[in-house]
Amino acid sequence: MMPITALLSKAIRARVMQACFVLLSCVFVVPSHSQEAGCGLAPELERDVNKLLGASSVYDYSGTLLVEYGNDREFIAVNSRQGQGEGSLTRLNRQADAPLETVAVQPLGPTSACGLARFYAFSIESEQVVAGRAARRISIRPRDTLRLGYLMDIDAESGLPLRVVSATPEGQVLERFEFAQFQLGQAIEHVAVLASESGPDVFQFANLPPGFIVIGQGASPVAHKVVSDGLASVSIFIEPQPRALAAGEGVALRGSTLAYTRGIPNNFLITVMGEVPITTARLLADAVRVPQVP
Repeated sequence: MMPITALLSKAIRARVMQACFVLLSCVFVVPSHSQEAGCGLAPELERDVNKLLGASSVYDYSGTLLVEYGNDREFIAVNSRQGQGEGSLTRLNRQADAPLETVAVQPLGPTSACGLARFYAFSIESEQVVAGRAARRISIRPRDTLRLGYLMDIDAESGLPLRVVSATPEGQVLERFEFAQFQLGQAIEHVAVLASESGPDVFQFANLPPGFIVIGQGASPVAHKVVSDGLASVSIFIEPQPRALAAGEGVALRGSTLAYTRGIPNNFLITVMGEVPITTARLLADAVRVPQVP
């Protein structure tokens, strides 16, 4: 089996696109009635954040997306089919007749504005215009060093983010994407979400960073779990460690997507990949427990 580290470059690029798509799709599982009444958010702000999280309706949409991270810049044709639980991407400036890439929609776990307010500080900044549409700017600042911050311009009609800037807890900009052209489709009553893969539970977590819960798992290409705090998502992969791989840890960053690899004593290799700072990636790797084989 090819080790996951050999696929990191391709996987990071795919993860960047998936992160953009999930944030734009806003497929969050939001309780119909908030259980965190009186959480301190102003009513207008709470309404706007819940609208961003998809508290009422989810829309199909299409458009042309500009993604910038580091010195890279991509134009991507996006077509979201929330009713089918998936969407498609076409990279317009990578090659002629670029192939269509399908992205499954993964819900990020139960959350609400008040639930997220324990870990993020929200504020309304100003009115904006993005892709010819009226938008409201929301600032999302982490309350600790375990999460990234975001500046989002959300569509006034649908609540979908039309422009997103992600940054480190210290304020360093990591990635920006925005629609140059946007077409809103019909509202979808029920979002079809692909079920998580089933398979042997190869590993567990001793504990998770505050706010994160397990929202999925699978066995392909290797055993993995997905965790989320309701806004950021992280995938943790585990596989037998190749003998030729030197001891130590490896880190790669592309835009807001971090890939962190490290071996553990049981001769397993852990790869943590997602939109979190390296501190969080290390905590997740530290928490992995692999049962001893008798």
